[in-house]
Amino acid sequence: MILRQKKYLWVLFLSVFGLYFHLSGAKADNQKCPGSDTPPPPLLKVDMAQLTSALELLKDTRGRNIWKSTDENKKALQGIFENTKTKLEQFFQLMYLIQQGIDSKDLPMEVTPPAITQVLLSAKVFTDPSFPQKITRVELKHDDPNRQPFYTVEFSAPEVRFPINQGQGFATWESGMCQIAKELVFYNGFSFRVRPNRVNPNMVVDDFDKVEIFGTFGNRGIFDIDLNYVELQKVEFIKGTDQGKVKAKVARREFKENKHSGLFKFVGSLIPNTSKQRIDW
Repeated sequence: MILRQKKYLWVLFLSVFGLYFHLSGAKADNQKCPGSDTPPPPLLKVDMAQLTSALELLKDTRGRNIWKSTDENKKALQGIFENTKTKLEQFFQLMYLIQQGIDSKDLPMEVTPPAITQVLLSAKVFTDPSFPQKITRVELKHDDPNRQPFYTVEFSAPEVRFPINQGQGFATWESGMCQIAKELVFYNGFSFRVRPNRVNPNMVVDDFDKVEIFGTFGNRGIFDIDLNYVELQKVEFIKGTDQGKVKAKVARREFKENKHSGLFKFVGSLIPNTSKQRIDW
């Protein structure tokens, strides 16, 4: 009996570990998974003069200027929108560039609409202009002097959903079924850190909190498992490509909204998955 339980646990472990959700970089089966070759929406052309003007007007809630239009900053800003392949990375690269210009002694620093809204709209990092208009506060602060500061974002509602790929989502065939990422789900207090990778030129966004991916995920095989919510933990954007290394695990909301065995709740909540894929919103 004990041997059977151990074997069951091991097989379940492998099954859960093999859940790639939409995160797999494996070649999709287009016949079994229609839409798996759907391209992401194109990058929108940015008016650099307009964006620079919006950044120059950006002040925190204490009236302090945040952006300095130095030659170095202008060159870095131009590079973000000329060389970065996805809107998602453009957003995080922009947040990191802003962060780099703020002295740690001035933290915490808080910005609110309309200035922050105008910056995001001018940067055109969202295909849906209504999304940045739902942001009510952005704060940058330190909790550990040995780490990068972290951003916290507040919204006008407790939960805000962002349709992925203009509502088409991203699909891929994996683990015996068509995995489809449909929406990003943000909650008030959404937070993250942005930093360069220490060993390569990639940008890393980690320590995600209060953001999930909603869709149709799961596994078909020894165990049939259906999921709707996975929790985003870390993204490493591979420089010069539309690819990223994504780390995620089964979200706590999944266990609240859908029925799963006690064993899966235990194993699934502990095991993250990291894989390479196209990453955008």
